[in-house]
Amino acid sequence: MRYSKLFGKTSFGEIQKGSGFISHQLLIKAGYVRESTAGRYYFLPLGWRVHEKIRAIIKDEMDKAGAQEMITPVLHPLQLWQETNRTNTAGFELMTIKDRRGAEFALGGTAEEMMVDVVRGFQLSYRDLPFNIYQFSTKFRDEMRARGGLLRVREFVMKDAYSFDADEENFKREYDKMAQAYYSLFRRMGLNSVMVEADNGYIGGEYCHEFIVESEVGESRFLATPDGSLHAHEDVAQFQRSLPNPDEPIKDFQIIEQPAWVKTMEDNEKHYGQPRWRYLKNVVYRHVGTGEIIIAGLRGDLDVNKTKLEHALDAVGQLEEATDDDLIRLGTQRGYV
Repeated sequence: MRYSKLFGKTSFGEIQKGSGFISHQLLIKAGYVRESTAGRYYFLPLGWRVHEKIRAIIKDEMDKAGAQEMITPVLHPLQLWQETNRTNTAGFELMTIKDRRGAEFALGGTAEEMMVDVVRGFQLSYRDLPFNIYQFSTKFRDEMRARGGLLRVREFVMKDAYSFDADEENFKREYDKMAQAYYSLFRRMGLNSVMVEADNGYIGGEYCHEFIVESEVGESRFLATPDGSLHAHEDVAQFQRSLPNPDEPIKDFQIIEQPAWVKTMEDNEKHYGQPRWRYLKNVVYRHVGTGEIIIAGLRGDLDVNKTKLEHALDAVGQLEEATDDDLIRLGTQRGYV
């Protein structure tokens, strides 16, 4: 096709507000995508050609690994999500609708419930195992804040795969087979990926890894051993908490007057002239399901990892930062909790 006939040509001039990433700006300028509403995009002809090439590579590697492609409905009966108690604990806001008969559905954000539902409808034995089924389908996640162009959106096409195995040993073999398929498909796309131990979130289980490509605009952070033998996401990485002053005597408790401008750890350093580890700080969260306020107290030079805190409280995907109104109800304000 002649470029003059192409729908969605290169554009110049001002980029729409909110396009902070150069990758997002270039996709728009080059005529690959256009935003519909926040977090939802049109893939124009050029963008869709790239999309389908990527999909073909993924499909080829999945098929070579023995996985079988299928498709599930986009509308999931809400009762399936209620059966697994994930209507309020999915880690993202479910989008729900009703049909004219009053039946409730969730717009699929992931498909564990649907895949298990279809499989349990067959009379399978261990002789039918293992098998791996996958799909490419549109997913919906009502993200609090869409960002980064296509990096975090509310509607997208996802390849999701589900293996059914007779025992853990067979599962591990299938898991490794998928890992090798992922390495291969990323290499075919010219991407140097790292398999990183990660958090399973609301799904749970003992096995979870992310394939991460290092990028300045990425959202994940992971740690690695010096020899590169272990990579772990910050949400699961373990570290040793060393005591900075084990030999100092414990002092008597004192109440002191503090200037109103001293609110942050940086302010404490300026005013008192002591390193951050000598202070305590409280970080406040609210449980989205119960409304309960959770205050995490820790040393001033450390940060709260929200994912680890959620696991400690058995509240995966249920904590969000407390608002100013939450603090007012506690009778306090930022910097004085």
